[in-house]
Amino acid sequence: MKRVYLFLVTCIVFLYGCSYTVPLTISPAVNIYSSYDKKIKGPVVLVIDHNIRNINQKVKPSTHFCSAHSFSVVVGDTLASSIKATTDAIFDQVVEQPTSPTKEEMQEMGVRGTVYVRLNRFYPAIRFSSGYREGYGMASCDIVLDVSVEDSLSKGLLATTVGGTRTADGVVGDFCRQGTNILSSAISQTIRETMERYAERVSNSAKIRKAFRAKKGTGTLDLPRKGL
Repeated sequence: MKRVYLFLVTCIVFLYGCSYTVPLTISPAVNIYSSYDKKIKGPVVLVIDHNIRNINQKVKPSTHFCSAHSFSVVVGDTLASSIKATTDAIFDQVVEQPTSPTKEEMQEMGVRGTVYVRLNRFYPAIRFSSGYREGYGMASCDIVLDVSVEDSLSKGLLATTVGGTRTADGVVGDFCRQGTNILSSAISQTIRETMERYAERVSNSAKIRKAFRAKKGTGTLDLPRKGL
């Protein structure tokens, strides 16, 4: 009787599938290749667009194997926290706000400029194949962000796109549930790669450093390291 019950449960799972939630962790930049020893002068206002915090996708396998299952990806807060942590590593003082400050607010706060980050593309995918003894999964993720930096007078200093693409693979386990960890690994690695590109692009901008440096007579110029 027990075997019949397990057989029926297995049939139902494969026919109707399961919905899994993908676990994610904050993945700020770790290796930042910069020509400068110091952080960029602050304070700076960081504005993360709402389209980043609202990322919520249900990923379906692109293959027939495990096609009945789906994977819920809620990455908004994780990506936003990764952006904030990375920005903290670039500037010596960061104030995060949901909207752009007015010129009056910027003067009151004494900020040197604003960094805007907006989602351009987020595309996670996963596919499975059946092996001799167990299934195998391969996940990929593609992220592209639009980044712009303005000074305290709203003059544009940088407008660029940064992104990353990474993959991960592994065995899928019973009912393809390990697909959550495979997909999580691909997404987390992609976030970290994107954060490193973001940090390098902003940190190495001589234009931003010149605009954000200490006022005349209050500090030294921010110069690249010798030999770079």
